[in-house]
Amino acid sequence: MWLQVIFCLALGTPAVAGPLAGADDPAFRAAFDRTLRADDLGAEDALRDLAAAGNTAARVALPVVQTWWVDSGPMTDRTTRRKIDGKWIAELAHAAFKPADLWQDGEISPVMRDQLNRALWLYELGEDRKGDALLEAWFNHMPDAAPLPEGFADLPAAAMLKSMILLQHLTRGDHKALPVLQAWLDQDRIEGWMVFAELSDHYSGGPGQPMMTSLRVGANVAARLPDGRRAINLLWREIPPAPLPAAAGAMVQRDLLPRPQYNPVRAYCAAACPGSTPACETAFVSLLGAPHHSVTQLTPLQDVMGEAAFFATARGEQVLLAAAAKHRLGLELSHDVAGDLVKNPAFVATETVDACFANGVQRAVAPFPVAK
Repeated sequence: MWLQVIFCLALGTPAVAGPLAGADDPAFRAAFDRTLRADDLGAEDALRDLAAAGNTAARVALPVVQTWWVDSGPMTDRTTRRKIDGKWIAELAHAAFKPADLWQDGEISPVMRDQLNRALWLYELGEDRKGDALLEAWFNHMPDAAPLPEGFADLPAAAMLKSMILLQHLTRGDHKALPVLQAWLDQDRIEGWMVFAELSDHYSGGPGQPMMTSLRVGANVAARLPDGRRAINLLWREIPPAPLPAAAGAMVQRDLLPRPQYNPVRAYCAAACPGSTPACETAFVSLLGAPHHSVTQLTPLQDVMGEAAFFATARGEQVLLAAAAKHRLGLELSHDVAGDLVKNPAFVATETVDACFANGVQRAVAPFPVAK
């Protein structure tokens, strides 16, 4: 409810997102399903025809579909494909459906308060990773004087993002930040231990000492402070990938994988590796850390297709694994990605953690099928 109050005060009462019109149309589902199996310009054309005829689901789906492959045709043709009756398809999508209007394909609002409100509403609608993308942009662009959002402590945002925001507020002396950290420590949340680890390692002594001594950490600090450091090393500092030690693996299973930001990983592993799902999840985090930022941009709104269903498809596998593997393993400029992948020591180690996951990475970095 607090999210609704904030947003309504700033922008007026938004329309409540209802069912996505046209999503159950067999013609829409057939065309969209084709894009999940191959780079298919014919399927895109079918979606454009449906969108031109007024199918809202097709209008909302098209902007993300058009990010899945490179259209190598002439510039005039590419521009034409992105318009219907002279209007940009993305703008038609935003006008047609409230979640698409809030997301705006990740565009940054010129007014940062609007940016924050968009993020908060996306969290309320269950689009947690898209909310993270907008909240991170707000954090990166707001001046230091910006207050913590109301209800920040309980946002379903990524642990790394929440810890970064709170640490900034703590280190500049925001008196409202310390109770948030105390609440996280009391509730044994990993974001709290991440912040506490940073304070302990870099801000204790001097001006930071009174803040540190005012915190109540409890008897479990000896076990959880190392977990905070493990999470930082894994998510924040991007230490080169290596097999996770047992203690780090336990932290991942307990503190990270249940979070909404790892929904794609859980969905993918359950579908692709049903016989070794926990090992697949651990292998993902060991090799890739967290879902790559491109996953958010390349994932349809859940009203178009739910996350569990999307990441069980070949397209979902490519979206989740391809860019992340190339980035983390330094293969983005490789002329032989597949060959360099199988020789990479981190990938070779991952094969011993879960061969099923490793096979998925190999499929994902290979060229995606092209429809004839």
